[in-house]
Amino acid sequence: MNENSSIESSQNDLEELREAIALVQVLDLNEHGAAYEQIHAQLEEALRSIDGK
Repeated sequence: MNENSSIESSQNDLEELREAIALVQVLDLNEHGAAYEQIHAQLEEALRSIDGK
């Protein structure tokens, strides 16, 4: 493999990585929000349990 094709391959790999990161960043923020709400509810329940309420 010559240097130019190695550079092109690296650039292609980098572009694929950028696309994958963009997909993760856009990944259903609603799902993240729902997960956060569920965790928050569970934490509140645990705190109430600790407080004896």
